[in-house]
Amino acid sequence: MIRGRGNHWPSCGTAKRALPLMFVVIAATCFPLCNASAQTATGNGSRQEVPEDQTHIRLGRIVLTPALTLRSGFDDNIFQSENNPTSDVVSTIAPRITLEGEWQDFRADISAGMELGFFAQSSDDDYQDADIRITSNIDLDTSTIEGGISWQQSHDPRGGNDVASNAREPVIYQDINTHISGRYVADRLRYESRLSLRRLEFDESTALDGTAIRNDDRNRTETTETLRALIALDLDREAYGEITLNQRQYDRTPDDTGLTRDSAGFALYGGVRFDLTDLVKADLAAGWMTRTYADPAFGNIGDYTLRGDIDWSVTRLTSLNFNAARAVRETTVTGASGILAFDFGMGVSHELRRWLQIGATASYSNEQFQQTTRRDQTGQLGATIEYRMNRFTRLTGAIDHDMRQSNTNGESYRRFQSLISLKLEI
Repeated sequence: MIRGRGNHWPSCGTAKRALPLMFVVIAATCFPLCNASAQTATGNGSRQEVPEDQTHIRLGRIVLTPALTLRSGFDDNIFQSENNPTSDVVSTIAPRITLEGEWQDFRADISAGMELGFFAQSSDDDYQDADIRITSNIDLDTSTIEGGISWQQSHDPRGGNDVASNAREPVIYQDINTHISGRYVADRLRYESRLSLRRLEFDESTALDGTAIRNDDRNRTETTETLRALIALDLDREAYGEITLNQRQYDRTPDDTGLTRDSAGFALYGGVRFDLTDLVKADLAAGWMTRTYADPAFGNIGDYTLRGDIDWSVTRLTSLNFNAARAVRETTVTGASGILAFDFGMGVSHELRRWLQIGATASYSNEQFQQTTRRDQTGQLGATIEYRMNRFTRLTGAIDHDMRQSNTNGESYRRFQSLISLKLEI
């Protein structure tokens, strides 16, 4: 098993210090080559758009896409600390390979990748993430069947809500997802269903004093079933009703605090989808949700829910998007049954040139930790610029500022991050 701890890379100190330099050297090497390739021009000297199917490797009906992303960034508060923040430079290497196959009535996609993260100063926080994803779908006249499975090894960084405050390293976990869904169309009616299963397993971690920290009370199985019926109102609008059932079953009951976190719940939605001449696409829904816990000490949750996604093409060069959601999230924070969260976000992107794009994002989250007095409000602002050197290479720069205000001592923080990223994709 790949582990996400710095001491598994005993001789990588020099390599970590060389990563930012390596990134600059590769970018400098690519720049003249990219400019030369990009000068394929039309009569007026503008760049010529490269057809999408020329940017990948085609093997008959199979399309192969290898990619490599190099990132180097500065984070002035890597542990999300309220006082005495720790800053560091973080460099990552992320290779990925994707296979896509399409036939008359069948499509399959396979993707595998990893991300190696190296901290210049805090080597205990180095990590090695990896994932494999497989999806496929079959079209059967008026019906479609789609399924998929994914495995991911990832990490919870120090400073997260569910990571012990005395942890010396991130918490490594395995995340396995599988799902199957179907769609059936009959005249003006359309029916959709989805069954998904998620398995989470967390490794033990180490405390600052060298003792082991058990995380197996976070191990759980999550199942979700969704049924949706849609009716066409006209060519570009449809209304729908939806019911979602969910169950959470934890391996160790009771947990370290003597509580049982198993729960079951449902959410009912009524919503509408519309597409106005390809300029505005939206999915808006609202309803009621409940969550019932096996342990009476947690009580139950019953409240309104909503979700919304809006994409607006203001012009051919500028687009806006908005999203909002209100839902219950899982947590193992002591005493809390779950998090009743409201999230809102927006983003804008604009093409200055075909090869140069800028963007900005903003988000807000309000989290209420149920059965406790803790309340968190988190805000984020970010900006990006992307330069497409040629059809194989993209250079991206980003800055981000996020802030959390909490009524619980030690949980507030401010953080500024900057990042430069080079992506090579054939």
